Amino acid sequence: MKKLPLSFYLQPTKTVAKKLIGKTLVRIDNGIRLAGVISETEAYLGVGDPACHTFNGRRTAHTEVMWGPGGVAYVYFIYGMHFCLNVVTRKSGQPEAVLIRGIIPTEGIEIMQKARGGITRSQVSNGPAKLCQALNISRQENGISLLGESLWIEETVNSVSKRIDITPRIGIDYAGTAAKWPLRFVLKTSVALNT
Repeated sequence: MKKLPLSFYLQPTKTVAKKLIGKTLVRIDNGIRLAGVISETEAYLGVGDPACHTFNGRRTAHTEVMWGPGGVAYVYFIYGMHFCLNVVTRKSGQPEAVLIRGIIPTEGIEIMQKARGGITRSQVSNGPAKLCQALNISRQENGISLLGESLWIEETVNSVSKRIDITPRIGIDYAGTAAKWPLRFVLKTSVALNT
C-alpha cells in the first residue's frame, strides 16, 4: 500500500490523531515487515497543552524533533525502561505530536510475540511501550522520516470498522484540567482483519 503523504501529517494534530485510527503502522526490522492496525492514539497540542513535552515553549535536545516539520517519528524514554512512539504533526515551529498507544498486529505476529516474551496476540502491542518493544522501536528511530524505508504508516488493505470512541487522555493527571481534554481516540472492537 501507499505510504501516507507528508501533507497528512501537516494537518491539525487532533485531526491526524483521529484519522490515524484504522491505518497500518509498518516497521521493517532486519528486512522483515512487521505491521499492525493503529487502534489507539492521543493528541498532544504543543505549547498550550500542559501534558505536552513542549508545554510553555520548552525546547531541549530531547524535544527538538517536535519543533521541526511533521512527518517524522518522536521517540521518548519513560520510567527509565520504556520507549514510546509519536508522530510529529504540523509545520515547523508548531511542536505537536500524536502518541501511538496501540496497534492490532497483522504481519510478523510471531516475531512480535517473541520480542514480547511469548505473550498472547491480544496483549502483544496494546500499549505504547508494548508496541515499541514488539516492533523493536527505540531512540534510534527518533527523528526518522515516516516517508522512509524503515518506519511508516499506510492505508489499511483489510476492512476495518471506523467506529471510534473519543475519551480523555490517560495517565496524565499531572496536567490538571488538560487531563480531561477529549484527545484520545480508540478503535471500537468491531474489526474485520484478514489475518
